[in-house]
Amino acid sequence: MPLSAVLRLLLTVLAIATGAAGTAFPAMAGTLRASLSDDLTTIDPFAFPGLVSSGVLRQVYEGFTTIDAAGNAVPALATRWETPDGGRTWRFALRPDVRFHSGRPFTAADVLWTWEHHLTRKPQPGYSAFYLRGVEGAAALQQGTAAALSGVTIPDPHTLVVRLTEPDALFPLYPFLFVDRGMEAEFGPAWHERASGGTGPFRLTSWRRGESVRLEAHADYWGGAPTVDAVSLTVLPDTNTLLARYDAGDLDVAPLPDNAVRTVVRQPRYDGQIKAFARAQVRYLALNQDLYPPFRDRRVREAVGLALDRVATVNGLHAGRAVLTNGFVTPGLGGYQPDAVPLPPTDPGRAKALLAEAGHPGGRGLPPLQIAGGPSVREEATYFAAQLTAVLGIPVGVRVLERAAFVAAINEGREALFINGWTADFPDPMDQLASQWHSASPTNRSRWHSPDFDRLMERALGLADPAARNALYRDAEALLRDQAVALPLPAPQFVALVRPGVTGVVIRPDGTTDYHAARLP
Repeated sequence: MPLSAVLRLLLTVLAIATGAAGTAFPAMAGTLRASLSDDLTTIDPFAFPGLVSSGVLRQVYEGFTTIDAAGNAVPALATRWETPDGGRTWRFALRPDVRFHSGRPFTAADVLWTWEHHLTRKPQPGYSAFYLRGVEGAAALQQGTAAALSGVTIPDPHTLVVRLTEPDALFPLYPFLFVDRGMEAEFGPAWHERASGGTGPFRLTSWRRGESVRLEAHADYWGGAPTVDAVSLTVLPDTNTLLARYDAGDLDVAPLPDNAVRTVVRQPRYDGQIKAFARAQVRYLALNQDLYPPFRDRRVREAVGLALDRVATVNGLHAGRAVLTNGFVTPGLGGYQPDAVPLPPTDPGRAKALLAEAGHPGGRGLPPLQIAGGPSVREEATYFAAQLTAVLGIPVGVRVLERAAFVAAINEGREALFINGWTADFPDPMDQLASQWHSASPTNRSRWHSPDFDRLMERALGLADPAARNALYRDAEALLRDQAVALPLPAPQFVALVRPGVTGVVIRPDGTTDYHAARLP
């Protein structure tokens, strides 16, 4: 399999679920009460989970590695991993002292069973099949011409050797969630509706659709039992209801939707209760050169960037809870380079001059535009549209779409100018760079193509040394900036209200709220 084909396997899209408000389970001694912005889409660890479901399931299930608060990969169910051949063969040493929620020991056989189930699951393969197609024998197993995954061997119960068709330096970082292989035999195909099959710090004990989720502490957790006995999660998508429940003392932790942060952080009654965490989400204003021909002129693209005041949005729209980035890898992700070359500051005079050089003085001859986005970026899009109209003379409006409709539109290349974001699925800049800009990526929504950029990504995929990969990532970001492919927008932080006396709650850069170390007053 060519390396470019392996890279294509890295590029996928996660769905975001919607839900309705409901009531929580009654608080008990030792129960932490928190909220969810939407209902879960699934509790099946083999299904595509979406961001909200993923955040819950990662309390219950674990992979080889996890992400720490700084966005780095750290050992989870694997204590170490090594490759003798640059990423084509991986040898994993598994943690020996791990027990599933059932009490059964975790072994390499559970890893293999999980992977084979992802590849053979019907009618759709499991979400991890995407990351497994580079394993030798994966295609044969999926096609039914093999009965087992030939590229995996198990020298002993706590050692796993994986052979790939092409080098993949990121294989240990992928978001695998390993499952107790005894669950299906004990409870049947719908076992996840009856029992919790993971190794994580919490067992999933109840899901009331549209209302709430209950997690209970796994006393035998290899990392030490959680301090709280349980976590009760209430589905509260409406901001006013969320704040009313928090103000009434019904919630200990209330993660805030982005469009509520500015209002909440400025209210004195919440002083000392606001916690902010780094978010591994790249955001940018994308310019589709195929759909809007004037964008094919670099001078027009650069003029758009120089006309917009990104700094003002940090303190205005985000109330200071955002980081101004100069590239397309964000804080909260291993490999982020804070010393990247700064983007030029807003410069209306230079923007007008560039547009005139391109043959469009005062915006003459440029077709009207609309900035498209989901509901959460309405104010930001309105602000940028007004700036572009005032500075460049281009008639720019705003089109706000329901999120599913917006994602469909940009996936199909139907928007010329839009605000997009991507939260990292695994802790490496490849996920933010290749997913958005590689020619083969289904989520390259601006339709920009560069053989030079593609080669940088493909070379990085074959480098097991993170420092060597990061050097190529810096070159890739420099190329994106030089070509003015898109305008990096401030990366908002995750913000939550946390009741005084509650400690240890962390929102990881991937959006997972970690309750393992949480303590109640």
